[in-house]
Amino acid sequence: MTRILILALLMFAPVIQQAGQQPSRPTDPTDPMPPPNMDYFVGAWEFDWNVPESPLGPAGKIKGKETYRKLNASTYESVIEGDSPSGTIKGKATTVYNEKDKQVTRTETGLFGALGMKKVGPIGGDLGGYYTIFWETEPIKKGGKTIKLKGKTLMLSPASYRLQVQISVDGGPYTNFGNPWFRKSESK
Repeated sequence: MTRILILALLMFAPVIQQAGQQPSRPTDPTDPMPPPNMDYFVGAWEFDWNVPESPLGPAGKIKGKETYRKLNASTYESVIEGDSPSGTIKGKATTVYNEKDKQVTRTETGLFGALGMKKVGPIGGDLGGYYTIFWETEPIKKGGKTIKLKGKTLMLSPASYRLQVQISVDGGPYTNFGNPWFRKSESK
């Protein structure tokens, strides 16, 4: 008798569960993209980045930690600390999300010496919750060279995101500048 009762519960559990749920439908390409939750970045992220030689510095591994905190509904501040082939990194960044324009602006200093850079670009996503920020920097002057970076910030999972970075020097073609990984870490 007990076996029959358990078997009946197992067979009808999905039907009972579905009765309490809202009717669902497949997503449609015309469904609006939900806005990204930029609180995604809040917390500490460890990163490593193999960079080629460039006017920004020597080739090698940049490794460190970036810790974000929320300042208000659309603005985030982070502290960047680590090591690079050029020495110790101590930087700061401010990230602002404009929901109306679906645009992200990030201003940072200290990643490549005292050099400051501003990254601006749209953010896009899909209905499954994957978001990508497509950005470009304003021209940067260093050592008599004009440098531009462009790339994508791929918000892949709650525990990691990745950048795909390209560099152009003096108006030349964009070439690969590495693909740093950021992994969520415990704040200490």
